Amino acid sequence: MKIKLIYPKQVSINSFEESGASYFEMRRGIWYPLLTFPVLAAYTPPGVEDIRIIDEEFEAIDFDDPVDLVGITVMTFLAHRAYEIAGRFRERGVKVVLGGMHVSALPEEAIQHADAIVIGEGEEVWPNLIQDFLKNELKPVYKAPHLFDTQKYRPARLDLLEKYSKADPSSQQKGYTSIAIFEVSRGCPYDCDFCAVTQFYGKNYRFRDIDRLIQDVRNFKLKFKTRLIGFVDDNLYGNKTYFKELLQKVSKLNVFWSGQISVNVAQNPDIVKMMADSGCRGMFVGFESLSQESLNSVNKKINRVDQYHRLMELFAKHNIMLFPSIMFGLDGDGPGIFEETMKFLNTYSSIIAYASFAILTPLPGTRLFQRMKAENRILHYDWRYYNFNNVLIKPALMSPEELQNGFEWIIRNFDYKKIFSRIIGMMGTTPGQISSIS
Repeated sequence: MKIKLIYPKQVSINSFEESGASYFEMRRGIWYPLLTFPVLAAYTPPGVEDIRIIDEEFEAIDFDDPVDLVGITVMTFLAHRAYEIAGRFRERGVKVVLGGMHVSALPEEAIQHADAIVIGEGEEVWPNLIQDFLKNELKPVYKAPHLFDTQKYRPARLDLLEKYSKADPSSQQKGYTSIAIFEVSRGCPYDCDFCAVTQFYGKNYRFRDIDRLIQDVRNFKLKFKTRLIGFVDDNLYGNKTYFKELLQKVSKLNVFWSGQISVNVAQNPDIVKMMADSGCRGMFVGFESLSQESLNSVNKKINRVDQYHRLMELFAKHNIMLFPSIMFGLDGDGPGIFEETMKFLNTYSSIIAYASFAILTPLPGTRLFQRMKAENRILHYDWRYYNFNNVLIKPALMSPEELQNGFEWIIRNFDYKKIFSRIIGMMGTTPGQISSIS
């Protein structure tokens, strides 16, 4: 049996994205894979001789290649392309399975384009789906009976992504900046209105066994001869006790690592120091907005704007580079938010390796989507535009044109020229050393 698992490619849908703006070029150059398929592959039962992952960003899909089953993960802004791919294979009589957050949010839509869909996490239903397929008894819907027990987490099949890994993370060649990525936990209790994580993964943190996680990192480091790793959790600071134990054990691995953390870590300088001592070189932080009113409007209660400067100072003190995420179009945002944000970022430009900008997007399945739909503020439902670069909600304090123009202005005027040198500098070594030190 041969299975092909496909990540669809994002297709530019407006002149701004096609213009070659440095922001989009840099964003394409800093690419990390999703763990969806490497994890799913680890749960594939015996009887499958060939399982391959295809990332359409780096490899064209061969629709004529003999294959028995195709799996496609669907995010909202990729749904249109995912359905196109599914249609091409189904025309040949190939069975297609769709899964992912968009499918779980809109199963009635997704089932129209698939032979089977997976609702929820796939680890427990995937083996049953494969067995049903082998018996020619594929069901139309497979729904996870409960949230996955992360204590049963198997090492992800990262080897299936090796063909896309860059030899030099700083190069402009197509490929992943790194495939050394690891999942620590799932779930989030903060339940921000715009985020689909809580709806998909639940409100409680579910942690992996630390010793097994550390062994996974050791095994990867030994096999791929790298010291550069990443943790893909939405917030590593979810449980202080667990995080401190993780830092203590990571500190013995002799690695450089990055991850994502919440602003409230600024309240604990000792933990920030532990992060640096354990090899942390960069952190993605969801600031989302410089307006407390805006944060409150989307239930981002964990963020306090008065903590931002403290966090910046702590990161600068411990040489941790920052990857801030900023979102525009929240209900407290007026036309002045763009210049205010630019001033803030320029103040700390020496520790900012990269900044991620987005327009508030009402993803299906979120409370934001429900509220905006009820208020008749959603402009349209063409999923191709739901890539965080386009205005989809009628703003409260400015026009849609002001929001779009302001977003494009900050992208064009923020300095990305030294982005790769900053990232390599963040790791404290040269590109060659990153891939050769064991």
